[in-house]
Amino acid sequence: MKVRVSFTTKTIVLLLAMVLTVSVVISAVLIKESEARLLLQQKESQVNNQRRVQLFQEILHNRMITLIDVVSHSTSTQLNDLNSLQETLNGLSEYLALNFQVDKLYLFDENGLRNITSSQPDSTVTKLVNVTRVTFDSRSVMACDSICTHYISIPVMSADEVVPVIVVSTSMRELLSLFSRATDVHKVAVVQPRETSLGRFELSIASQLSAANRAYMEDLFNELPQNWRIDDLVIRGVNAKLGEQQLLVSLLPFNNTEGDTPYLLIVQDISTMVAQNKQYQYIVISSAVVLFVVFSLLLYLFLNQYRTRLLNVSERLPMLAEHKFSEFYASAAKQRKSPLFNATDELDVVEDAANNLARQLESFDGQMAINTAKLEKMAMFDTLTGLPNRNMLTFQIEKQLAGSMRDDKLVALMFMDLDDFKKVNDSHGHEVGDKLLKAAAMRISKPIRETDIASRFGGDEFVVLLSNIENKKQVDIVAQKLIDEFESPIIVDGITFYVSISIGIAITSHSRATPIDLLRHADIAMYEAKAKKGAEYRVYDATMNLKVMQKVELEAEAREAMRENQFSLALQPQVHMHTGKLIGFEALLRWHHPTKGHISPADFIPLLESTSFMLELDYWVVARSTSLIRELKNSGYGDVKMAINLSAGQFLDPSLPEFLQQQIIKNDISPNQICLELTETVLVSDIERAMDIMRNIRDMGCLIAIDDFGTGYSSLSYLKSLPADYIKIDRSFVAHITSSSDDRNIVHSTISMVRNMGMQVVAEGIETTEQYELLCHFDCHIGQGYLISRPIPEVNIWDVLCDKVSQGVWKESA
Repeated sequence: MKVRVSFTTKTIVLLLAMVLTVSVVISAVLIKESEARLLLQQKESQVNNQRRVQLFQEILHNRMITLIDVVSHSTSTQLNDLNSLQETLNGLSEYLALNFQVDKLYLFDENGLRNITSSQPDSTVTKLVNVTRVTFDSRSVMACDSICTHYISIPVMSADEVVPVIVVSTSMRELLSLFSRATDVHKVAVVQPRETSLGRFELSIASQLSAANRAYMEDLFNELPQNWRIDDLVIRGVNAKLGEQQLLVSLLPFNNTEGDTPYLLIVQDISTMVAQNKQYQYIVISSAVVLFVVFSLLLYLFLNQYRTRLLNVSERLPMLAEHKFSEFYASAAKQRKSPLFNATDELDVVEDAANNLARQLESFDGQMAINTAKLEKMAMFDTLTGLPNRNMLTFQIEKQLAGSMRDDKLVALMFMDLDDFKKVNDSHGHEVGDKLLKAAAMRISKPIRETDIASRFGGDEFVVLLSNIENKKQVDIVAQKLIDEFESPIIVDGITFYVSISIGIAITSHSRATPIDLLRHADIAMYEAKAKKGAEYRVYDATMNLKVMQKVELEAEAREAMRENQFSLALQPQVHMHTGKLIGFEALLRWHHPTKGHISPADFIPLLESTSFMLELDYWVVARSTSLIRELKNSGYGDVKMAINLSAGQFLDPSLPEFLQQQIIKNDISPNQICLELTETVLVSDIERAMDIMRNIRDMGCLIAIDDFGTGYSSLSYLKSLPADYIKIDRSFVAHITSSSDDRNIVHSTISMVRNMGMQVVAEGIETTEQYELLCHFDCHIGQGYLISRPIPEVNIWDVLCDKVSQGVWKESA
């Protein structure tokens, strides 16, 4: 794998991106801050200008009032004196016009206007006079038409009911002049906004200006942004560029106006301020760029040497994997460290470690070939027995299959395992078990030819591959020899073991067969042989595979049946032979398939016995049986017992006692209401372990019955050692006690012996009255069979009990 982008390059790019981001953010913040500061200055200037305008208006207003008061008090306010006042004002009109920019003077008496000037006042003046007479206070108002005029009304002291009023009109020139001199603004004028037909606003000049200033203002208005608003001009102003000048245009509203509100237009030259702000922004951006470039250069100078060294290491290390040691050392010799960084760092440690690793790998390279050969040998042979293992076996099977078509020979595969080998490990430990396996491997290797291959497949499973086979008879001979080898016991550490083997055989001449197919077929045949209870061999045929498929299908259907509640119990009554008293029931499993109907236990239980599901089904039977005991107890049958059949797997399961205890507590029943039935074949398979489990179950208070008694291998010889409560005589003996003297004697002897040993006898399969009476004569304790009742589905149990049981006694036979 070749390096496309080195780690240090990625690091440099990442750090530069971070620095660039930080620089941009800081620069943007500083620029934004400078713009905000400029805007704040503009707002503060607008507020200060507004205060100045108000101040100048008050000064001019008060000055005019003071002047008129002086004039009016110098004459009497009688009628003749009003004439004198009028003459005085007429004489002062030119003086006032020159010095105070007074355009017109009006004197109003009780009869109205006394002409001072030739022009007539408008409605604004009339309203102003009326308000002054009512409030007897000086008033001022601004009225704008094409030009804005400032009117001041001044009441005159008089004894008349109607107060004489003097009205003075002045232009805005003095106010503009004062404001211009006090603030040092660039231009100032009075304007009025007017809305155009397009819905926009435009400014018109409402004060007297020179032609040059008016033209300047018109040009400035054209440079304003198209979407300017009155609020923007009033609050902070709007920037406009006229020629080389940067101008701030703002409006100040006038109070005490008639009609449309006029505004004081202020034009300030902010070219210097804008230039300073741009210079500041330039400095900020330039500084950020310089810092970024300097940092980038330093970062590159610092990390580039690490990038070079890392690339070199990344290129050299793959050479070790390819065993190119000379090229590795040559590349290492070219590596030179910068004199600026002489101190040892992590890369130096990595490089030293890589060099040491190269030397070690080079020294180990020769040894690896030897070790590989040893490992290959170990991979092909079993370490315990020395026989070829599964890998070697698979290779040899493929080889045999490839040559079978060419040589016109058969390929025969024998799959075998030791019967009940697990008991050896459980009873004597794995060390003894391993020794037994080694001894078994020697016996398996003994009868086969040198050209045949005996291998250990795993655990206690062995496979023999036969070569040069011409017919099936040769295979049968070898299989029988192998079985005969295990007739004599194997002695390990002074312990004698009687071991048998089950053999499954698969034979083929098909070159397209695979080792997996042969092994699977032989394994299936081996389980067929095991079904014959050991020391047998079977040759695979297609029907065996069909059985396996049926078994898999049946297990899947059974699991589905468990989820769909298709299983149920049928209860067969057990009664006291002499009194007819109902003792209990035997719980029998039933399966009603939704499409196949009733499936007999004889059909599905044998197929499910070797599956993992059988244990789950067994525990379901126990749970359902104990639940029925509780229901019977709650319905008045508190002393009846339930006989439950146990499979070998469930009986040997270590969790059985705990599960029984949980069900007893859960259903609040007595332990002696549960009777577990075991077959002789389960017990004799491991008599010692079976007796320990039986004692544990009896210590809990549960009862134990030996089922199918008399059909096993050594019934009476071990009967005295079994901790059982009941012995059930198999139905095969009961069926012929009236016609066969041998069966009659066996049953009679068994009943007598069991009674003498303190156990009770249960006779199965009673179908005739003669059988029932003869068993009573033999003093049999308990009986069950079709004569008494057929198994009753659990859903019908309550109807049958109501019909058949009276005061605990089974009334009549079925």
